[in-house]
Amino acid sequence: MMADEEHMEVATETTFLYLTLDLPSAPLYKDELEQNIIPQVPLFNILAKFNGQTEKEYRTLKEGFIRRFQLTQLPPYLIFYIKRFTKNNFFVEKNPTIVNFPITNVDLRDYLTPAAQRKHPVTTYDLLANIVHDGKPGEGSYRVHVFHQGAGRWFEMQDLHVSDILPQMLTLSEAYIQIWKRQDGENLADKG
Repeated sequence: MMADEEHMEVATETTFLYLTLDLPSAPLYKDELEQNIIPQVPLFNILAKFNGQTEKEYRTLKEGFIRRFQLTQLPPYLIFYIKRFTKNNFFVEKNPTIVNFPITNVDLRDYLTPAAQRKHPVTTYDLLANIVHDGKPGEGSYRVHVFHQGAGRWFEMQDLHVSDILPQMLTLSEAYIQIWKRQDGENLADKG
């Protein structure tokens, strides 16, 4: 293989069911007051993986390669999977990083290819559901925050317990899976 062929760029288009968002590594040390530091990261920092410029290195047994991602379409509903759990040789670890996110008007235009930007006049999403994992890996519990469109309110559900929750409280949780709806979702879903 010639040297210039070794570094060729190949573009492939893949359909997706959800977008995996990688969290930065959690800190290993405590702060000066001997308290655990709970790191925070803005949603747009972890979405940068899809801006078409950010490179991520992947390793296989034989070789390494670099990937860049960019969106070519925006479905009426979008699922973010925030990768909180990683498995090493011995056990599963949970990353406690808090993702700071707005619950409305998340614009994904900057993550689209230029052709997709022309195809999608509306690129803004609102949060519909936020699934949270509490506790340690393998023994924790799940809660879900759901927006009731008719009432215009957020509810928290865990098992059979349902209660009101302020929208500001959603961003303080360890979000695990989020479901977003494009602001024009009802109209475009009917048109195909």
